This record gives sequence, structure tokens and C-alpha cells, in this order.
Amino acid sequence: MKVLRHLLLVLLVSIVVPVSAQQQDSWARRTSRHVRQYLDSALYRKVDTTYIEVPKKAWRVILRPKVNHIDTRVSSILDDDLIADLGKSWGMDLTGLHLDWQMKLEQPMSTSVGVWVGYRGLGIGYSQALTKRSGYYFSLSSTGASYGLTFSMRSFDTDDLSANINLSYVDQGSSEKNDDYVSYAPIKVKTLFLDGYYVFNGKRYSQASAYNQSVIQRRSAGSFLLGLSWYHSSIDLSDKLNSDIILASNRIGKIKVNQGNIGFGYGYNWVPFRNWLMNVMVMPTLAVYNRVKVTKYTSNYDFFVHDSDTEDYGTWDPEKRQWSNGKTERPLPLSDDPLKEDLSWQKDVENWEIGTETKNTRWKVNVNVHAGITYFGKDWFANIYGQLHRFSYNHENMDVKIWDWYVRGSVGIRF
Repeated sequence: MKVLRHLLLVLLVSIVVPVSAQQQDSWARRTSRHVRQYLDSALYRKVDTTYIEVPKKAWRVILRPKVNHIDTRVSSILDDDLIADLGKSWGMDLTGLHLDWQMKLEQPMSTSVGVWVGYRGLGIGYSQALTKRSGYYFSLSSTGASYGLTFSMRSFDTDDLSANINLSYVDQGSSEKNDDYVSYAPIKVKTLFLDGYYVFNGKRYSQASAYNQSVIQRRSAGSFLLGLSWYHSSIDLSDKLNSDIILASNRIGKIKVNQGNIGFGYGYNWVPFRNWLMNVMVMPTLAVYNRVKVTKYTSNYDFFVHDSDTEDYGTWDPEKRQWSNGKTERPLPLSDDPLKEDLSWQKDVENWEIGTETKNTRWKVNVNVHAGITYFGKDWFANIYGQLHRFSYNHENMDVKIWDWYVRGSVGIRF
């Protein structure tokens, strides 16, 4: 409620200030003045001014260039039932076969430039992407002497993948293969993150000083932090042209996860010289709520099917969901040489949902790390900082790890 109240207050502060002399004592003018006085006095009461300086000039305009990247890795162990199907199709005994693979989604590096305008710890910003196919990123934040709250959304799609495949038998040697790979249809990734923390030593330690410069840390200090966060992520590779990837993922074509995290960390502000500040904050979190929903698919093509090179399947009947020869699946005509690969199958390929599974999975340990350096001038400041979020979740034989990081610079003035 306190954060919501502050957000409403900042809207009042932004009320257009009357310009004529007759409007000097208008209700809007008085309300704006009272709101600013409330925010200022509340901040002064909550900090030790020998450690934290509250600038008299409360407004800030900040230019923010930023580089952002998401590294998504999906690991899967082929299900025993699918290996058994492969053995039957090929007429081979594959008992003891172990096949696992890891897929890395190569998201284009996102570069953007933004402008942020705010009063004390509250504000709003806008960023413009400078790179193509980098998706979008949106965030809102609010900070005070004893709390911080950030909401962010990220979305992108990619067809640029790399895969690591490991094949082995029990008590026998193994083989490993690494490949760059371009999927026939983009894989879509979306994340939503709501992150809040409480600062136990808010009188002497300021997270805001390091990351939005609403106040200035004058003496070194640290604090334990209590963190609560909610995380949502989805991976969608259900396009029919990704049938081979879906099969290798134990027929999983969509993954959605909701996580509730609680963490306990520590942040430290080091003031090595006057006007300089270096910050490090580490927040390990435990996903105490970890609900994963997957949607499974099947297709009229399958690389577990084996037949003679002369077999004629004819045309695909979408109503009966079978080929002219009566079979429901035919082999995927995959080739190790992309230049010789026959892609005519793409006009007939079809996949469809065969069910969903929702499970509460085991607890996961995630991590949130910040680091930055700031220089404070008289009425200006410059800063560079980075942030890393690491999330993970699993569903039976599939594990997903997402590394979401960015590096941001800022140059701002006070007025």
C-alpha cells in the first residue's frame, strides 16, 4: 500500500503548475507543494544524514544507454518410452541407451537508449531499441529509504540455436556432438518479473544512491536485505516447423512457469573517495512456489519412424490425420548437410496438442546480483552498473535455465 500511495503522490506532483499570478494559490499549486514537502520530510526522517545526503534539488533527468541479453538453455533427457519406440521402429534393442541434449537460444543483443525523469525515488522512463529483432523491454521502479520495487517485462523470439547432443550406452563409451542450428520457425520467449526488497539498515545504507541517485551515500555502509519476488516465464516452440525440436523435447511444445521467491541477501556501499561510490548486492532466493505447465504435441512426421526408402506415403489427409498408405506418421527427412536437405515436407507437416501437464516442482535456488560505480558532481552524476538474474525450473526430464543480464550507463542532472 505504501508503494501504491507513493505512485499516486507522484501523479499529483506532476499536475501542471499554473503560470498566471492569479493562479499562484490555486488548489493544484498548494497540493503539489504539500506532496513534495511530505515526500521530502519522510525521506529526511528515515535516513542518517551523516551517512546519506538528501540533495536539495529533488528532480532528476537521466540519459540511460543500455545493453541487455537473455541466455536461455533447455536441457532434456530423452524419455525411456520414446527410446523404446525408436528401438521398435528400427528393429533394434536400445535398452541402456542414454540420450541427452542441451539447446541454447541465441537472442540478439539488445541495445537501447532511454530517458528517465523523476522526483526523489519515483519516476518514469522510456527507452528506444536500437537493434532489430531484439524484442521489447519495459520496466517500472520505485525506491525509498527502506524499500525497492521493480516490475519488468521482456519478450523476444529467435531461430538461432546451438545444440549439444550426448549419446551413450550403460557401461560403454559416449559420443558428443556440438552444432549451430537454425530452426525453421522462431522460438518465442517471454519473461515477467516483479522484484521487491526491504532494507534493514535503511538509515545508513541506500540502494537508491547506487542505482537511481535520488540520494548520495557519503560514508561506507552495508545492510542485510529481505527480498520477495514473483517470476513468470514462457517458452513457445509449438510452430509446426519445429516438430523435430518438439520431439527431442519429449513432445513438449510450450512451457509456462510461475515462481514465488523469497531471499535474504546483503548489499554494501563503499565510498573510497569523496563523491565516489561502489556498490555490490547479492540476493540468493529460494523458489518456494514453483508451478510448471507444459503442453505436449504430436506430429504427422517423426524421426522415431523407420521404413524402406521406396515406401510411398502419398498425400496427407488432415481430416483423418493419416497418409494415403494408412500410416499416421512418416520419417522426418533430416540431413547432416543443410545444402542437400529436402524441405518439401514442410508443406505437409502438421502438429496438434495431445494434452497438458501441470505440476508443482521441487524448490529451486535462484540468484540476483547487482554491481555499480557512481561519481557525484555538484548538480550532476554519472553511473554504470550491471544486474544479473538467474532463474531455473524443471519438468520431469527437462530443465530450463534463464540468465537475464544487462549493463546500463547513466548521466543525469538535478534541478
